Amino acid sequence: MAGNGGCGLLQTCCHLHDPRNYIIEGDFEIDHSPWLSLCASGLSVAVQIYSQHNLDPSTGKVRESENAYIMEGKVSERKIKTVMGMGVPTKVIKFKLKFEVARDFGIPGAFAVENKDKHKFFLKSARLRYINNPGILDYDYFRFYCGSWIYPISKTRIKRIFFSNQLCLPKKTPKGLEELRRKELEELRGGSKDERKPWDRTYEYDYYNDLGDPDNGRQHARPVLGGSTQFPYPRRLRTGRPPCHDDHLAESRPASCSQIYVPPDERLSHKKQEELKNNFVYALVRFLAQESTRPPLSNQECPDFVVKIAQLFSIEDSKFILSMVDFFRRNPKLQPNQDSSNYDLFGIEDLFADKDVKGLEDSVKHKLRKMVPVEIFDKVVATAAAKKQSISSQPPSIITENRWAWSEDGEFGRQMLAGTNPVRIRRIMDDDPKLQGGELGEVIEKARSEKKQLFILEHHDYLQPFLKMINGNGVCAYATRTILKSGSMLEPIAIELSLPDDSDSIRVFSPDDYLSWELAKIHVACNDTAYHQLISHWLLDPHFKDTLHVNALARAFFLNAGGILETTLFTGEYSMPLSSHLYKQWRFDEQALPADLLKRGMATPKEVEEIKKMPAEPESEKTDDVVESVERDENLTDENVVELDNIPVTETREQQPTFDAGVKLVLEDYPYAKDGLEIWVAIETWVKDYCNLFYEGDCDVKEDTEIQQWWSEIRRVGHGDQDQGWYDINNVENLVKALTTLIWITSGLHAALNFGQYGYYGWPPNRPMLLRKFVPREGTPEMEELDDHPEKFVAQMMPEKFQMAFVIAVMDVISRHTSDEVYLGQPSPEKVWETDEIKKKFGEFGEKLKQIEKNIKKRNKEYGLLNRWGDAKIPYMLLYPDASNTIAARSKEEGKPEKMDINERGIPNSISI
Repeated sequence: MAGNGGCGLLQTCCHLHDPRNYIIEGDFEIDHSPWLSLCASGLSVAVQIYSQHNLDPSTGKVRESENAYIMEGKVSERKIKTVMGMGVPTKVIKFKLKFEVARDFGIPGAFAVENKDKHKFFLKSARLRYINNPGILDYDYFRFYCGSWIYPISKTRIKRIFFSNQLCLPKKTPKGLEELRRKELEELRGGSKDERKPWDRTYEYDYYNDLGDPDNGRQHARPVLGGSTQFPYPRRLRTGRPPCHDDHLAESRPASCSQIYVPPDERLSHKKQEELKNNFVYALVRFLAQESTRPPLSNQECPDFVVKIAQLFSIEDSKFILSMVDFFRRNPKLQPNQDSSNYDLFGIEDLFADKDVKGLEDSVKHKLRKMVPVEIFDKVVATAAAKKQSISSQPPSIITENRWAWSEDGEFGRQMLAGTNPVRIRRIMDDDPKLQGGELGEVIEKARSEKKQLFILEHHDYLQPFLKMINGNGVCAYATRTILKSGSMLEPIAIELSLPDDSDSIRVFSPDDYLSWELAKIHVACNDTAYHQLISHWLLDPHFKDTLHVNALARAFFLNAGGILETTLFTGEYSMPLSSHLYKQWRFDEQALPADLLKRGMATPKEVEEIKKMPAEPESEKTDDVVESVERDENLTDENVVELDNIPVTETREQQPTFDAGVKLVLEDYPYAKDGLEIWVAIETWVKDYCNLFYEGDCDVKEDTEIQQWWSEIRRVGHGDQDQGWYDINNVENLVKALTTLIWITSGLHAALNFGQYGYYGWPPNRPMLLRKFVPREGTPEMEELDDHPEKFVAQMMPEKFQMAFVIAVMDVISRHTSDEVYLGQPSPEKVWETDEIKKKFGEFGEKLKQIEKNIKKRNKEYGLLNRWGDAKIPYMLLYPDASNTIAARSKEEGKPEKMDINERGIPNSISI
């Protein structure tokens, strides 16, 4: 073992071996270890192993070995690292221990670690094997994946227990491990009401009572979410901090976001924390720092009326004006990575151009200080002030190929099926009473007579109760309904904008309204943005790796009073109460993708699809004009971007393997749903195969006390305010449904909703977070202003320049994958399946995902599926499952800069950002 992996090797001192006993040798690997301290004390760390099956006849308790200790030994090679937050050098250590056990000890099933040192360390893994037992082969290893922090016993008061990788149901737990398993579960459940310490390993629920800060003034007070009929909500992780002085129902805020309690094994790794911090810092510098040189406005390059308008605004805001002129005048499109300053000196595109920076303006510092933690702010200021700081950005996808495509009606509709929020649109049914009568009802009836399938994007009912409060805070918001009809692409035909005053406040717009129609679409996009951030892209769904820590950070500076969400989103301080209001409609069983599609009328059950089938689209809809509309630029030559040229309409669709989810899509060209259903079926098959290896029948599920208690706790405590829509996990089928839904939420759904944000939100007019003007009425001075100077009106309608730039920076960060990401279908390198059958089934799962990616690429080549490209020519790659051969992966291997945009990144296994 000496020299293996380039790690240090410590060995225990050996005493005289009793020949009547057997020897078990253990290989242990420690990371982030204060190795100087560990080496200094011979008895600093003690390890004891336990038998899996055999009990000591004299005590009736599990057979155990004597303690073995890490002793001084020869270090073959040192691999020293500096770890954030630790005052001593750290390194990776591999060491051997030898345990002397009685001949009837049997198979080792667990071990305990007692850390008597003053420092914590990270135990990665261990493996044990007999070296002199003729009944067990020398190469038979018993593996333990640990992946856990070991704190000093002076703090924890108990030893840490680790079980082998062999999996079993509770009722099949080996006799020797039953008591240890019970104690471990008791430790995790906690029970103390004291404030949680960094070394605690307890998972308890609490209300969302830590978003406000009433001790800092009444304006920072926020309602408690959860535990009431007015504000129902899922629970968060309990931290036990003391209450606020001015409101004992509110929990006090931590001194910094790094001090929020998260169980040690749920925390982001030091590497990932540094990576996220640096990504955020560099994004803020990239989009907020001032340029070292600023070209002046030129009368020769700008129309006279633009120069006059620009004089009314600051230099920063005037840059945005020209970009809106481009929108209305349809200036030439921005080519990939082209310097926009060649023709647009003052537009918002300058944020994406290569530039040298020289610090932050004082006004930007003042605003930024209020929005980010102090450690982020200080580093941003220092980084921006660095000499010869050169930065570059890739323009968001929505403007890369066609800078005005976002404003086209077809692209507006396409994003409801393949954009950042493709889970809200629904089909209009004949018996929808809310859509009967009135001007909107007349539009719907006329479209029905044309034998069109009709759809609605509804942001009305849930917003109406909040509009008066929201619009009292300096923003301008409507409740909206958007009607669309089917065709080669979804075509919006009417938009209803409502205010809460009376019936006269309801206005309906059509594409014939020209400028008002464009403004109405922007208001719809703003509504959809809020829904996406508060509901679709919910930080509160059940998650796994890193999610508890991500949610804790979100409560610290994203969801809190005065945090990023309240400052940038039009819903402001009512954002979380609005989220609570929508939670009343939430049901777990509707989070399954097939169920969600059925509820929204976007799919029909296969057994009754012919009865409910809507009229087919006329063949005349599918003409050569459709083909022409998706021609691509010659610049798109990347080998991994599918080409549209010379591919017949009917190419190979029937040859693709099918993944039957039991539903039929109403719109075949619905990229999120089509790709998602195949991934759903693959996940469901894998879950079913896995469960069948352990549960021989429904009785085994009912008798699994641990999973029954886990599910009961989720339903009755974690979601104590929502008693509808839960499966009773009393059979294998329902267990498979529940687990598949959880995995889908944390993998495919999150990938579809999260990683496209920079590509679409990166151009604020496409997905504005808030708006500052209503749509003017005919005959008013505001309408005259819109008619005479639309660019000025729209510029004043959008958020201020700082807010837009800040949002772009945030979207840049959360759209990136981190370097330690584990992807769907790809096993973690640290974990080893212990049975050949599990390995086989998991391998089959991975192969299915690779085939699904091939299917998606084939669909992306089909001319008739226009929603896969649209006017913006953004191929739908958000649900590419296989991340092993992407542009990003190859760039990383070749040491090239990674593309930060939205495409083909793979589906992460969990929500970890």
